[in-house]
Parts: sequence; structure tokens; C-alpha cells
Amino acid sequence: MSEVSGRPVGRSRTGVGAKFLLTVGVLVLAVFAVASVAALGLDRLHRNTQSLADQRLRTVQDSADLVAATFALHETALLQIAADDAQTDASVDAELEGTLIPKFERAAEVLLQDYTGDPASARTVVHVRDGLQAYLALHAQHVTTVDSHGRETLTAAARSELAQKIDFIFGDLVDQGEALRAAEAVRADQTRRAADDAYGSTLLELAVSAVLSLLLGLAVATLLIRNLVPRIRAYSQFAAQVAAGRATADLIPRGHDELTELGVALNDMVHQRQQLAAVEQAQAEFMETLQVTGTEDEAQSLVQRHLERSLAGSSVVVLRRNNSANRLEAATSIPAGEALAERLVGAEPRSCAAIRLSRTHREGATPPLLSCTLCSLRDQPSTCEPLLVGGEVIGSVLVTSTEPPGPAEEGMVRNTVAQAAPMLANLRNLALAEFRANNDALTGLPNKRATDDTLKRMVAQASRSISPLTAIMLDLDHFKQINDRYGHGKGDEVLAAVGTTVLACLRAGDFGGRFGGEEFLLLLPESSAQTAVHVAERIRSAIESITIVGVESPITASLGIAELLQHAGTPDGLVHEADRALYTAKAEGRNRIVIATPAAAPAEVSQAR
Repeated sequence: MSEVSGRPVGRSRTGVGAKFLLTVGVLVLAVFAVASVAALGLDRLHRNTQSLADQRLRTVQDSADLVAATFALHETALLQIAADDAQTDASVDAELEGTLIPKFERAAEVLLQDYTGDPASARTVVHVRDGLQAYLALHAQHVTTVDSHGRETLTAAARSELAQKIDFIFGDLVDQGEALRAAEAVRADQTRRAADDAYGSTLLELAVSAVLSLLLGLAVATLLIRNLVPRIRAYSQFAAQVAAGRATADLIPRGHDELTELGVALNDMVHQRQQLAAVEQAQAEFMETLQVTGTEDEAQSLVQRHLERSLAGSSVVVLRRNNSANRLEAATSIPAGEALAERLVGAEPRSCAAIRLSRTHREGATPPLLSCTLCSLRDQPSTCEPLLVGGEVIGSVLVTSTEPPGPAEEGMVRNTVAQAAPMLANLRNLALAEFRANNDALTGLPNKRATDDTLKRMVAQASRSISPLTAIMLDLDHFKQINDRYGHGKGDEVLAAVGTTVLACLRAGDFGGRFGGEEFLLLLPESSAQTAVHVAERIRSAIESITIVGVESPITASLGIAELLQHAGTPDGLVHEADRALYTAKAEGRNRIVIATPAAAPAEVSQAR
């Protein structure tokens, strides 16, 4: 026998209903058998009683009738012999021939019919009937004892001899008839005894059948009780423990009926409940952790870790729109060797089918009508859930696994994405708000407030660590003329280009912000004034090479450099000294770099070539 999901297969099963039906059927058959035996016995008793009442009694009566007819013939024959006158003789003769002899013959015929199935008794009746012929022959010879004139035809001796013959003939007939009647009485008694015996045997059979039926019913009921009651009790205890929330071992279903299926279903229910509890606990932990994430990147990484931990053998990548919402990029790491990284280069949000359709998109063995540019033609099945917030799709979560996820796994992914999407949106909006509050919308560089905060922070850090910090103040030359001549739109383009150029020329760890108007403040930690000159020269040269369509005037910048502690000891002093160096560069012809000096007159380092 094999088992699949705890369910026995490969064997026929007998249901609980079938078992009870079988029990009822057995009991019904037993009762029917008892009733049948009783009915048959009573029927036999009834037939025997009827036979005793009808046949034997009738036969006894018919035997008595034959004996009575024989007696009557005997008495009448003797009376005829004793008659003294012709009238009496004639009267007796008429009675014999007209009444008694026919009555005797009828009684014999009736008795013969009674003994149709009894040859021995029938022969006795025939013997009695044939015995009358001897009398009739004697009667024919001596028809009368007195003639018509009243004279006796027989002597006294003849009369006596004739009477003796008559006595002999009828005495034998009477004896034969009495013997038949006695035998029939014995038979009647035997019939009665047979009826009693049949009644007794029927009662015995009925009692035995009832006892056997009862024993059979008790045996079947006992088997059912031993088979069902312990299992039902165990299932009840199991359900009570589960309802109380106590840990319990799995049921061990026995048998092959509905109770077995119930046990398997209870085990499955508990397993599903445990899995659901584990999922809910994991989701609760995920939500608690998600609430304390500080950045969008941290929250997206949390989504990736949570899903990969919950879905064994899966790989998760969170995709998001960029700040301009015109490109799709990976917010989390992509497994090595994945073609997804190459496909994301320059990918638009519409490239993701889940984002395009705003619903779940699956890729597997059977390609959908709308294939995803990013997910199609992959070796493993994938499910992509859109991050939907307020009708806007801000990204998607791509889950790749070795096997297609089941309903439970897909439900968990949907819940995770639905819970994470608002938080990701809030973190993005918060980051965007902070960016907009601290950055200049035109150049993308930190604004004046953010620059001041950064200046104070970097000065304090440099002071604590006694490390160098150099400030570069940059100002565009003749920028007002550009606005006046080419318009403020072109001036904004120049500022945006300068901001991009400054960011491109700065090193990792350096800071650049828009200080106001066309002025920019650059902070170079761990750099002396002499080191900052090289960075400033790279920036000055790059700005000088900027070209804007429609702007014919050259774009140049003047830069002033001041070093903390060497030229000033406070944030404001550092900016002031760098600003003084900047104005010196402008006064000396612009498009140049000047380092601040402790003396009143700064020294020029480089000039336009």
C-alpha cells in the first residue's frame, strides 16, 4: 500500500455509512430469518392441526359410520330371522334393501376415499365391504322365514343356524370396523403428538434463531464500536486540543472509510493552520521591520530578503522607476549571470509587463499572449507583481523560482507587495521631499541651506580630527550679460550645465552646492589648498569648454580657495576668505583661480591662458 499526502491508496474502502447499512441489513436479515422460521413452523403446526381436525376426525367419523351401518345391518338381519309374520319380514327386507345396505355401501365408499393414501387401511375397508357379500348371498337363499300364508319356512334349528352365520359374518365386519376406528384413533393421537412435536421444534428453532441473531447483532455492533468509537474519541480529543491552541502530534488515521479521510483532513487542516500562522508571523515581523526602515533602498532590500527567506529556492529582484519616471532600474541586487541586468540598460517602465498592465504577470512553460521584455525566454518560471499605490505603479517585484508558485505562495507575494508598496511610496516621497528641500531644482546640487549645513558639519568634523578642509568658491563670469542677451532660459541652461560639470569633476567624498545665484561652494575634505588647486583647475577648464546652443558668449568662472585653520577657523570665516579670494580673481581679470593668504593681498596662482 502506498500513501499520497497521508491518504491510503490502492485499496478499496468501506464507508461508515456502508458499515451501518451492512449492520442494519444483517439485523434485518436475521429478523427476517427468525420471522420466516416462525412462520414456517406455525404454518406446519397449522397444517398438522387442520389435518387432525379435518382428515383424522373425519376418518374416525367415517369409520364410526361404517361400524354403525354394520351394527344396523346386523341387528336388522337378526330381526328378520326372528320375524313371525310376512308383513314384518317384508318390512325388514325393504329396510335392508332400501336403506341399510345402501347406507353401508356409502359409508364404505367414503372411508375408501379417506384411505386413498393408506393402502393397508383401504384393504381393510374393502374386506369389510366385501364381507357384506356373504350376508347378501345368505340373504338371497333365505329371503324370508314366513310365506304369504303365514307359515314358517324355516325350522327353529335353521333359524338358529342362520343367526349364527349372520353373527359370524357381521361380527367379523364389526371387528374389522372397530379395528379401523381404533387404528384411526391411534393415528389421530399420533397426529396430535406430531402437532405438539412440530410446535415444540418450532419454538426451539425460533429460540435458537433469535439467540443467534442477537449474538450476530452484538458481534457486529461490538466490531463497529471497537472500530469507530476509539477513532472518533481520538479525533474529538485532537480537535479539542487544536481548538485550545495546544500543540499536538499528528493523527494516525486507520481504516479505509470516511473517518480515515476525516483524520487526513484534520491533519491537513492543522498543517495549513500552522503554515498560515508561520506566514502571518513572518508577515508581522516583516511589517514591524518595514516600519522602522529609514530609506527606500533599505525597504526594498527588506522586501527582497523577506520573500527569498519565505520562498525556498527563489530569487527576488525589486524594480523601480527612476526619479524622472522614464527609466526602469533594479533597486536590489541581481544574481550573477542573469540577463536581466543587460535588459534593464535603458529599459523603460513599459518594458515590464506587470507595470504596463498594472496586474500580476507570469512567465512559464506556456508563454502568455503579451510577453514581458524583461522576463521572457528565461529558464525558470517567474511571477511579477506591480507595486501599485493610489492607481500609480511605482515599480514591481520579480520572483523567479525553480517551480511555479502555488496559490499560497502567490498569495504571500501579493500580500507582501501590497503591504510594502505604500511604505515604499512614502519613503520615496519623503526622500524626494528632502531632496527638493535640500537641492537646487535647476542644477541638482544642494541648495544654500543644505550647503550651510554641510559646511558646518564638515568643519566640525575636520576640527575634531585635525584634518585639512579646503573650500572653493566659484562664480560664473559675466552671467548677467548672458541672461540679458540670451534670456533667462538660456541662463538656466548654463547653470544646469555648470552644475553637471561640477559634479563630474568632484572626487568621491567631495561636496558641491549652489551657494546662491551663479555662485557655487565646493568643499574638499582631506585636501590642502595646494591640492585643491588641481581640482579647481579641472573644474575651471571643464566650464570653459561648455557650449550651449544659442549662447555665443564664452562661459567661464572665477574660483577662490581657502583652507581651514590656515586661512580661517570657523565656517563663516572659511567662506569669507574663499569669497575674498574669488573677488580678487574677478578683479584680476576673471577666469582664474586665487588662493587666499593670511596677508591682506592674496597671491595669484593661475590665470587664463
